[in-house]
Amino acid sequence: MKSDGKRQGTIQLLAPAKITPYLRVLERRPDGYHDVDLALVPISLYDSLNFRLTPGAPTALTVESPEPLGPVADNLVLRAARAYREALAEPVSAAIHLTKRIPAAAGLGGGSADAAATLVALERLMGSPLGPGRLREIAEGLGADVPFFLDPRPCRAQGSGKRLQPLPGGVVLPLVVVKPAFPIRTAEAYGAVRPSAENLDAPGFPRLGKMHDPLHNDFEAALFPRFPELGAIKARLLAAGALGALLSGTGSAVFGVFPSETARDRALDGLSDQRGWRVFACRTLTRHDYFAETVI
Repeated sequence: MKSDGKRQGTIQLLAPAKITPYLRVLERRPDGYHDVDLALVPISLYDSLNFRLTPGAPTALTVESPEPLGPVADNLVLRAARAYREALAEPVSAAIHLTKRIPAAAGLGGGSADAAATLVALERLMGSPLGPGRLREIAEGLGADVPFFLDPRPCRAQGSGKRLQPLPGGVVLPLVVVKPAFPIRTAEAYGAVRPSAENLDAPGFPRLGKMHDPLHNDFEAALFPRFPELGAIKARLLAAGALGALLSGTGSAVFGVFPSETARDRALDGLSDQRGWRVFACRTLTRHDYFAETVI
């Protein structure tokens, strides 16, 4: 398929992290994966990506990160760029610079967000030749969380995590996210978890604003005994004034929901510089627009 109306210049995008205020792991499927039922909520913790088309040159990725990452060649950004090029069936190459702020292996979806932002950026740079439906198909082939990050807003995810249903009436809530010094790999977390016996309805996200305690994550029961520091972080967040705290996804990040920005910011003083923890003050998002003042 040939494309028209390609953009010139550079695109800079912010890719948001996510938290999971509700997560149940259901039965194991024949393909070895598990069905899940969870809520996904974007938050104002971002990676930054710059893209510039480079016709005739191979796609190249450079990365700045405060923590060690895997080989650049294995990064999901390059996998997404390659998948986009194959779907378009015409040469597409870009110089991409990724500035990491979202911790890796933390249950915050940073790699998936970067992959989705890559698809969104290349589609814009190439003049939007594929359309939303084809872009979603590509995203589904890259990972369960990637489709969510094409248009990040509070959603319920079911099945393998790719079946998304927007949750109406999202609220903006102050958060503290704490990432301990150790990662938890997704395969390790799923190997330890015991699937839920019941498929209960996920609570609507607006209940978080009323603090009716919808917070739940099946991975806590499996991972807290193996990693006692996670429970210590949760207890510290609650002691610092959080109305609720929870492991995000498969971890290792833990988030706390605070009643106000003032309460959140006051809690930061007692949480920073503890055992190598990385601590972030942020908030939930009702929606993230990649192109709100980010095209240059």
